[in-house]
Amino acid sequence: MRASFIHVADTHLGYEQYGVRERFNDFSRAFWDVIDEAINRRVDFLVIAGDLFNKRAIDALTLIHAIEGLKKLHDLNIPVIAIEGNHDRSYYRDGVSWLQFLCYQGYIKLLAPIMQNGVPQLTAWDQNTMLGSYIDLLDGQLRVYGLPWQGAATSRSLEGMTQALKEARPEEQGQGVAYRLLMMHTGVDGIVPRVHGLPTMAQFQGLSDQINYLALGHVHKPYEFDGWMYNPGSTETCGAEEAQWEDRGYYYVEIDTDAPERIIDPERKERFHHAVRLVSRRRPFVRYDLRVDGLVEPEALYKRLEDYCRREGPAYQGVQPVVQIHLTGTLAFDAGSLDQQRMEELVRRAFEPLFVRIDNATNDQDYVPDDGDIDGRDRSMWHELERRIFEELVGLDSRYLPAKEQWSTVLSNLKASALRKDDAEQIAQFLREKRATLLPPV
Repeated sequence: MRASFIHVADTHLGYEQYGVRERFNDFSRAFWDVIDEAINRRVDFLVIAGDLFNKRAIDALTLIHAIEGLKKLHDLNIPVIAIEGNHDRSYYRDGVSWLQFLCYQGYIKLLAPIMQNGVPQLTAWDQNTMLGSYIDLLDGQLRVYGLPWQGAATSRSLEGMTQALKEARPEEQGQGVAYRLLMMHTGVDGIVPRVHGLPTMAQFQGLSDQINYLALGHVHKPYEFDGWMYNPGSTETCGAEEAQWEDRGYYYVEIDTDAPERIIDPERKERFHHAVRLVSRRRPFVRYDLRVDGLVEPEALYKRLEDYCRREGPAYQGVQPVVQIHLTGTLAFDAGSLDQQRMEELVRRAFEPLFVRIDNATNDQDYVPDDGDIDGRDRSMWHELERRIFEELVGLDSRYLPAKEQWSTVLSNLKASALRKDDAEQIAQFLREKRATLLPPV
């Protein structure tokens, strides 16, 4: 038997990232490109390992875009087999998901086993009821199983599926099943540090002898193991951290069960297939960590950002990237003095982006009060204690450090004026005069 298929997951159709409508279109275009590739390569079928949609309650245009792609395969009699991801499932009150709707309309074949005590029941997909855990293709020689998102029950369901496949193998071999493919919407623990609660690699090992190809989804970072476990990653960039995984996309897989199964090493066997990860075409996503340590004033930060933009921006002319600048480190001045619009404008001039975002994840310098020999319980010393606290706080901003003693007195006077309810214009004029005197000219 010879066959070919495409494995895709996490297309997240309908995601209007950052509230930008063109990003909505980007996710659809990435999906349509996969469809066109499937047609160009004349595959026998396509599998979607969950999260076709970005959310459970989609709008009409998202559904139209999904159908626009799936209809091309439907018209060419190329089956699309799918499972639900955590983003696809219906709300309990609705009962029917949009993937089930697409199944009822004939655009996909949705697999979902009935679970009994954590064990999936292996039943053939029925055209009339549109229910079942597997479907046979290519005259019954290739069997595709599906296990949708199981949440907290994933490890138990994985164990149950492994056992069920083992028990079904003798009968399947008698029926002429030569190749087994299993779709699961889950990942391997530890692939992405912030994604927790997934099965460990050891828990997956039992499947290794039961299936030829494990088609995963859910984790947006691409990875594969030992010639049988494959995760393509997201087709578009759902978050800034994904920009570092440049090889995200989908798999094109060719199967040849007539080729002799050859031993590569005692722990790994060739699985009768050759899988190639294809990088999906997507909008460039630029993420830069700008360190602020050692910068003593906002102008120095703007200069560092401008230098980066001048250096990297020209490479993205004409492609309208999404740009995220991530400010990190410890600021030596008040974060409130940063001009957000000015920083964004620096990025816009250099990159001509579709969207720019400046994230401030900096730390303030730690303030540890040092009251020396002052006893805070002595009310007569409160004024001096307050002055010292003002002095130390002002000293955390490098712009005010050279005259911190004078500034502490200014702050004490401002506080006293405010408590007396002095005229606001007089207070403002006092502050303007002190700034002119104590701050160096710009």
